[in-house]
Amino acid sequence: MVERLTVAEVVARTTQYLMSKGIETARLDAELLIGHALGMSRLELYLDRDRPLNEEELVRARELVRRRAAHEPVAYITGKKEFYGRDFEVTPAVLIPRPETELLVEHVAEQLLERFPEESVRVLEFGVGSGAIAVTLALLREDLTVVATEISSEAASVARRNAERYNVAGRVDIRVQPDFSGIEGTFHALVSNPPYIAESEATSLPPDVCRYEPPLALYAGVDGMRWIEWLLAEGRHFVCHEGGFLAMEIGFGMTARVREAARQCGWEIEAVQPDYAGIDRIIRCVPLSKTA
Repeated sequence: MVERLTVAEVVARTTQYLMSKGIETARLDAELLIGHALGMSRLELYLDRDRPLNEEELVRARELVRRRAAHEPVAYITGKKEFYGRDFEVTPAVLIPRPETELLVEHVAEQLLERFPEESVRVLEFGVGSGAIAVTLALLREDLTVVATEISSEAASVARRNAERYNVAGRVDIRVQPDFSGIEGTFHALVSNPPYIAESEATSLPPDVCRYEPPLALYAGVDGMRWIEWLLAEGRHFVCHEGGFLAMEIGFGMTARVREAARQCGWEIEAVQPDYAGIDRIIRCVPLSKTA
């Protein structure tokens, strides 16, 4: 009789194999991939660690591990990524949601509640991607509506499915367009995780990122400022409520440049929030006329 490998043994072997391929999160990835192959959560893997796998399950697991060994992101392999405690569908058409963007959502939600506690709020988002920001904001506040733009029709479809999954499609208006043309009215907040990586930095990115994530969601010209400058210039026309603000993510070492660009476009930087690594990550600014 051929001895069958248990869940624990497969996870352990997968971890070692992924480590040999330079995967820094080898143990976590092994658990996620084996769990996905078996239809089990990480907790269920632990509780059922002595269960043997049959050949069909091993074949499924091997294929997933093979893809991860080539540095394909786990989120694209499993088709999902947890964000703010909820699973969001992701495909190679969208940027994978990251913990830093959870900070952006939390920051925006807190500011909206502090500034507009008793009125319905409108949010404008540039670059909706998977819909993680728009959908989460809508879930956090029932009187909130979002108009979100997205240049990629494939990404917009993913965002729409996520909005439908969490029953907020009626409050999240996703439009396929590269700008804010045709959008009417004013908004309490403009929010974005725009592309901000300089094209010259592409070769320095991890293979998980540069090989697999969509270039349109990553790169922003020679210095990474293309879309940030555009947002600062165009967004000024849409954030017109008293107390309205713009909040967006920025990249490492960009604070001074963003501050100067904001000043030139008629904004005042109100706050700069670091991420978990202590890097300036979130910029919040208001129109200068609001602070005069």
